[in-house]
Amino acid sequence: MMMLMRNSAFRAIASSAIWVLQQHMEMGIFPLLPYFPSFLFFHHHRITTSTSTKNPSLPKKNGGFASNSSNTISVDDALASFYRMARMNPRPSIVEFGKFLGSIAKMKHYSTVVYLCNQMDLFGVTHTVYSLNILINCLCRLNHVDFAVSVWGKMFKLGIQPDVITFTTLINGVCDEGKIKVAVELYNEMVRSGHEPDVISYNTLINGLCNSGNTNMAVHVFKKMEQNGCKPNVVTYNTIIDSLCKDRLVNDAMDFLSEMVGRGIPPDAITYNSIVHGLCCLGQLNEATRLFKRMEQNGCKPDVVTYNIIINSLYKDSLVNDAADFLSEMVDQGIPPDVVTYTTILHGLCCLGQLNEAIRLFKKMEQKGCKPDVVAYNTIIDSLCKDRLVNDAMEFLSEMVDRGIPPNAVTYSTMLHGFCNLGQLDEATQLFKEMVGRNVMPNTLTFTILVDGLCQEGMVSEARWVFETMTEKGVEPNIYTYNALMNGYCLRCKMNEARKVFENMVGKGCAPDVHSYNILINGYCNSRRMDKAKALLTQMSVKKLTPNTVTYNTIMKGLCYVGRLLDAQDLFKKMCSSGMLPTLMTYSILLNGLCKHGHLDEALKLFKSMKEKKLEPDIILYTILIEGMFIGGKLEVAKGLFSKLSANGIRPPERTYNVMIKGFLKEGLSDEAYELFRKSKMMKHNAII
Repeated sequence: MMMLMRNSAFRAIASSAIWVLQQHMEMGIFPLLPYFPSFLFFHHHRITTSTSTKNPSLPKKNGGFASNSSNTISVDDALASFYRMARMNPRPSIVEFGKFLGSIAKMKHYSTVVYLCNQMDLFGVTHTVYSLNILINCLCRLNHVDFAVSVWGKMFKLGIQPDVITFTTLINGVCDEGKIKVAVELYNEMVRSGHEPDVISYNTLINGLCNSGNTNMAVHVFKKMEQNGCKPNVVTYNTIIDSLCKDRLVNDAMDFLSEMVGRGIPPDAITYNSIVHGLCCLGQLNEATRLFKRMEQNGCKPDVVTYNIIINSLYKDSLVNDAADFLSEMVDQGIPPDVVTYTTILHGLCCLGQLNEAIRLFKKMEQKGCKPDVVAYNTIIDSLCKDRLVNDAMEFLSEMVDRGIPPNAVTYSTMLHGFCNLGQLDEATQLFKEMVGRNVMPNTLTFTILVDGLCQEGMVSEARWVFETMTEKGVEPNIYTYNALMNGYCLRCKMNEARKVFENMVGKGCAPDVHSYNILINGYCNSRRMDKAKALLTQMSVKKLTPNTVTYNTIMKGLCYVGRLLDAQDLFKKMCSSGMLPTLMTYSILLNGLCKHGHLDEALKLFKSMKEKKLEPDIILYTILIEGMFIGGKLEVAKGLFSKLSANGIRPPERTYNVMIKGFLKEGLSDEAYELFRKSKMMKHNAII
């Protein structure tokens, strides 16, 4: 034990609680539990406020108790029975007290057990390892693992030796809190103290390791388990297999499946479901269906979860008919579809654009004996909002409220997003108030949607108020919230405020991403503050953020607009040298800038360089260049470019014809202009036909 006490990870949990416990032990106060007023008040309050008004049952002659039914007992009954037992003469044995505590713990009255253990102390009832194990378990269930560790530490002082159950319970408790290092130390201490871990101990530790993402260490413990002569069971294998599948190591999971079959441990539905799900996540649907069939051949009947996994994957791959076949087979096998099955199909239909079919199925759910839940409603509401049918979505929202299905944050966030996309900010604000009025706590996504919606409509002051309300409520903004508010200020050219949001974001430990910089750069470019924009580009390099094409295009466009063509061309070269491939948008920005400022030779040179890079110009680029040539008086070049369109199989749109006609008229070539006008009308007529 002393070795474990020296471990820093363990000391972090145990030291302070044990020290306080020791002080009270010496004073004779509550020798088992720390006398922390808040702790004792909390649990006493929970007991006294949850008791029933029924008359307590009398204890049985054997020291047990009579409950109101064969399976349950009220807290009042438990307290009354305990006090009867404690005052009986002769008093029931400690074994009976232990059974009594165990019965209450099984009914999940954990606070009552904690309280009664203290009362046992006051009545002088001696504890055993059995009763203390129950106490430790209840403390862990109440998320008071530090107190549970204190009780374990006190067992040694009382001369009570912890057993395998003690250690296993504590390992489970610390694993639930994510304290894996402490769990491993407890395991090591169990072995050092001469206790042989059983299969439950190993399963508990392996499960904790897997849940914390330490699959490799879990496999190591699995192997050690066998070396120590403890045979794994189906739970052990299932835990490892599930974790391997979550880590996308499905082949390794298949090896474990083969191993367990070879060792005579029959896989169950949980085993197969984990691997089927893992294969589907990797897009290996054929392999998943093969395993599904093999599952039946091996005598393991697929359950509703298995079918749901397969049906979901089939819909994701747009294999609607195959999904329908599996659904029919499922029903034929006597497995009724549950709400997850229906929701899976609803989601699949919505993703395939079959909203009407999804609504028809939704309305049939209850006829089939399956009541839609909040997820099913959210699925339909989301699809309606995406189709801009927000009023219809509101009808579904009203329906779910009328049917006693409380909307959650996802429901309201979806509706808010739908209203904001349509610019219906009044409706969005009203719905937000309704959400708060129903005691549904808005989350980060909810606030972000509202901030972004208000900013897009130019209501930045209102967006700022929502942002501040969010922080006051203790909801942390994320990068999307900051970006939305910053973009709102940038759209209004309020760059000082935008910069403050950016700096506040950094100050709060939220690292800006490329999109954050692009928003601010765009704002500075629109405000013609190009040096500020370029400074941010430099800052990105310092922060090890790689600019994308949007970054370069935005700054180039700003530089071209203010006539800084050389800087724009230098930035273009820098972009190319960094390995970033220019897009058609990049070329159109630079060509437009060069043409507008009369740098026609440079524009033609840039245009020709596209061919060298095997990048085909589109009609937009041709139109920009043709217009530039006409403005610069290069009539023949413009005509030559226009002729190339037909040669390259590009059909000129009306705008390109208009540019040519305007150019001919400017040069006094009315005949050519009329001929081109006539040709454009013929082309338009043919296109309609």
